[in-house]
Amino acid sequence: MNTKTIIRQLIERIENELGDSLSDIIVEDVRIGIIYTGVKLSTGHGSVAATQHSIPTASTTPVVHTHCDTLPDAGEIAGLNTADILAMATSNDILRSGVVIATINALATMMNDNDPHRYKSTEKDVLDLIQPGDRVAMVGHFGPLIPRILTITNKLCVVEQKDIDDERITVVPPEEVSNAIPSANVVIITASTLVNWTIDGLLQLAGSAREIVLLGPTTPMLPRPLFASGFTAVMGTAITDADRMLQIVSEAGGTKHLLRKCGRKVAAVKDTE
Repeated sequence: MNTKTIIRQLIERIENELGDSLSDIIVEDVRIGIIYTGVKLSTGHGSVAATQHSIPTASTTPVVHTHCDTLPDAGEIAGLNTADILAMATSNDILRSGVVIATINALATMMNDNDPHRYKSTEKDVLDLIQPGDRVAMVGHFGPLIPRILTITNKLCVVEQKDIDDERITVVPPEEVSNAIPSANVVIITASTLVNWTIDGLLQLAGSAREIVLLGPTTPMLPRPLFASGFTAVMGTAITDADRMLQIVSEAGGTKHLLRKCGRKVAAVKDTE
């Protein structure tokens, strides 16, 4: 069962802080690209979430669609206020979910811009949280990180649905994730799991790990509710140019394009709060 607990907690934090003003903030533009979904708010802020093409059948295991997904309310989303978009979180439509998470992230960017001291940022990288001999479980294939992690420890397991041909690591299919995560000291979870609603089950499996990191541009930079859920670090991307981001999303750009042209890495670690 997909409880969407963490998503609800993020929305509650936003609603508690922004209140009725959510009805005045409009989602001006929405782009659903093959890699990322992007939204731009009437405040000028924007953000992204991973575009997913799967619907989970269990708390940790998504099943990929073989057809081309379409959004039922296409042509009717841009122009809605953010309160209406957040209300879509109850939907089980995977493309709507991407729009909801991108909107959460854009609102988080706005909130952080309005209050730069909302959380204590850090220059730490995920590698700074890994110690020699650690058993690392990575949910999602962060390819560029793999050789860097292997310079610290050779005990790396990657949970990934796609085929990965890499003899240096242990690759585990999602249906076997319960065998991979509980024994890890460090668990790195792609924030794409927010979009496909598997994050709650994965976090439960990772409960005994020393470090639990939420990673990637889909990460909402609202650290405190995520820390309260059990994460020890959140590491994402702040979009600095919403219009450029929309172009990149529309042109099937990926993480490197976002970081090079319209975003910057941001991070918070629990022990610095």
